[in-house]
Amino acid sequence: MAMYPSELQTTDLFQFIAMHSDQPVWLVGGSVRELLAGRQPADIDLAVAGSGLDLAKTLATAGGGTFVALDDERDTGRAVLPGGETIDCARLRAADIIGDLRLRDFTINALALPLAAAIRGDWHDLIDPLGGQADLAAGRLRLCLPTGLREDPLRVVRAGRFRSTHHLTPDPELITMAQQAAPALATVAVERIRDEILKLCDGSAAAAGLRFLDEVRALTVIFPELEAARDCEQPYVHFLPVLAHILETVAALDWLIDNGEPPVAVQTNPHLSRRLPFAERYHEHLHRRRGIVRRAALLKLAALLHDNAKPQTKVHHPDGTVTFYGHQSLGAEVAAQIGKRLRLSRTDTAYIVTIVREHMRPGQMRSGGQLTERGINRFFRDTGDAGPDVLLHELADHLATRGPWLDPSAWHNHLVWVGELLDRYWNAPTPPPPPLLRGDELMASLGIGPGPEVGRLLRLILEAQQAGEIHNLEEALTLARTLHRAERL
Repeated sequence: MAMYPSELQTTDLFQFIAMHSDQPVWLVGGSVRELLAGRQPADIDLAVAGSGLDLAKTLATAGGGTFVALDDERDTGRAVLPGGETIDCARLRAADIIGDLRLRDFTINALALPLAAAIRGDWHDLIDPLGGQADLAAGRLRLCLPTGLREDPLRVVRAGRFRSTHHLTPDPELITMAQQAAPALATVAVERIRDEILKLCDGSAAAAGLRFLDEVRALTVIFPELEAARDCEQPYVHFLPVLAHILETVAALDWLIDNGEPPVAVQTNPHLSRRLPFAERYHEHLHRRRGIVRRAALLKLAALLHDNAKPQTKVHHPDGTVTFYGHQSLGAEVAAQIGKRLRLSRTDTAYIVTIVREHMRPGQMRSGGQLTERGINRFFRDTGDAGPDVLLHELADHLATRGPWLDPSAWHNHLVWVGELLDRYWNAPTPPPPPLLRGDELMASLGIGPGPEVGRLLRLILEAQQAGEIHNLEEALTLARTLHRAERL
């Protein structure tokens, strides 16, 4: 049986599937949406008249890929091919494809195209029993069935995800149903919730998706640690209470990273620059994949958690001031517990903990005056490869703090300051090579004791090494003898 060649065009992939299927097959859901938008789908979703597990196994074997059984009860399997393509195969859940589509979550997913029509590029055979194509065009998110959220409460989070990734507006009935279904999220497997939250945060409108979850009271079912932040007021320097500030910080990251919907500070100052220092490096850094999402998704999730401990650390002082001393340290401990509860990887949990723990550090460095090499080195030592992310979070936090009161000139200076730190990080000078010769080796070779002559010779030898005139210990010793002899003459 022919192996599947990697990195083929979508039509070739469809033909590969057709070659190995003896049952009717339809493209469904996200695959159809991507094709309608003129894009090649990254992953393929199939509905199969026969066994989904069997088809996935056949495709994995024929393509030299990997088979994954996703759901034995629903007869759903996955084939992961060598080029990275993922093909999910699910048996019809009804007597025919129209019945299957009517049982799906949202109308935008109740779309199907026979595989043969997809190969021909023929959209006349599109199956759309619930008006999903019109809903896509209108930017509207509707349920297929009024009972859809009761059947699977995870669909509440999926609604937030589509709000974030596809900029769809939930219709009033969906909002009402989501409010009723939200408490049942406590019964859903945490891994399913985690994956949907990560995908939501990977969208360009993550703040809008999270605000939808908060509107239907699902956000604090998933993150009960944030409930106390809802009505926690902040000092005058902030224009929002803590939970609203947290969501505004995510909105600022949407704008900075993905050119998403502008936060209030930008709505007030529409000409505010979003040109980050080292923008190209940031783009490469944040769009690198971390599991199923970009690194940027984890930064937005960290922003959602960054002030989680402010209510617990809030202190009113006799002079009328309010402080939140230590909220970043306590918040980092809470973030670690959340990462463990969501079963994030240790690496991803450590990343989020670093952002939460260090998010105040850049502001403290700025208020401390002139930057020092020692301070910069300590910052990047403590934050590692998350250092640029902490600085970007601080920019977003600043936008979310000042909001309509933002000073554009202060924002400009802030960008310049961040650029100075990043210049040390991304343009760090190449460290000099270790010296070829130590002082004790020099003294033993020449038979001399400690003194100024040792320092002089080591300095001259190092200069010759840096100039590329000597390259090894033997050459260094030869030069040392020559210099020492010349000094004695």
